[in-house]
Amino acid sequence: MKKNFKTILISAGGTAGHAIPALEVANEFARGNYKIIFITDNRMYNLVKNHAKSNNNIKVMCFKGRGLYRSNILQNIKSLLLLTVSVLQSIHAIIIHRPILSYGFGGGITVPPILICNYFKVPIILHEGNFVVGRANIFLSKYAKLITTFFPKVEGNLSKNTKIKFIGMPVRKNIESIYTDSYQIKKNKPINILITGGSLGAEVMATKVAKALSEFSKELLSKISIIQQVRTENMNYVKNLYKNASIEHKLEVYIEDYSKSLNWCHLIICRSGAGTIAENLISGRPSIMLPLAISSDNHQMKNALYIEKIGAGWVISNKELNNIKILQKKLKSFIFNEAGLYKASKLAKENALINSTSLLANIGKKFIKESN
Repeated sequence: MKKNFKTILISAGGTAGHAIPALEVANEFARGNYKIIFITDNRMYNLVKNHAKSNNNIKVMCFKGRGLYRSNILQNIKSLLLLTVSVLQSIHAIIIHRPILSYGFGGGITVPPILICNYFKVPIILHEGNFVVGRANIFLSKYAKLITTFFPKVEGNLSKNTKIKFIGMPVRKNIESIYTDSYQIKKNKPINILITGGSLGAEVMATKVAKALSEFSKELLSKISIIQQVRTENMNYVKNLYKNASIEHKLEVYIEDYSKSLNWCHLIICRSGAGTIAENLISGRPSIMLPLAISSDNHQMKNALYIEKIGAGWVISNKELNNIKILQKKLKSFIFNEAGLYKASKLAKENALINSTSLLANIGKKFIKESN
């Protein structure tokens, strides 16, 4: 197959934690006039399409594929049929566009196009954002020239000959710019708390965390201010909680200017997906992490425990989350410990890697030169 020197295939699906870093690398190459074929699934298609719509050098494709399920034969039969379709889609896309380089950022949808790239001898780079390597990347590791990672070390049954390089996580440029801003808690001003729960806000942040915060003493309530991402169905419930508690607050279904809210806050209460953690570290924001209990291979807990170990945040387990007295006690101990917040902010930035996007793109450019 005659390859097009200026075309790169990038694939990511399943979650924003996979798709957003992939988009940053796509944009980096697109600024250099490379043509990008970005393959994703129906879960991430709208997010990717919206982010890439202003860039004519990025062509977004939605493939019919998804990962396999544990102990669900019927769903797995459907998954295999969809993956078969995506194999055919991959063959067509790769023959038409003839990429010179390919990236996989995780998610089941990455498997077919990366396998077909391997068949046509297109160099493969995989990026792993989580502490526990995802199943797609484990399966594809034997074909990759390199796996780059967000964490300094990872867990997972990778191919023996797999080369691994720690490069950090590509994050949005407007968030990376916060790295140089100083962290400051002003005297006699509230502690600003940002509460998120994924792309559309987790219900647990409304029904557990918001309830626990609203039941603080009046003295403590006057010392906090909140911006919270809330699902539409939980909006009235949370609004009433905070209104009745006289908490200064702003509720949004989707936070449009996330970098502004992140820069505003002194502390973030969040899940512990890799993308969220990377943004917290670079912005120097201490985090109270509530790992998603059903995350595959318990990777969110492993991510969070690493951040707690380096001193950049604290973990609240699912068991603690379901006991309001324990939850309140832990929230108070973190939120109102000013010295602890300053220390966590400092350690977050000390453990952040900046310029990961350009570093990952430069690795790819090196492989392009070597293959010509």
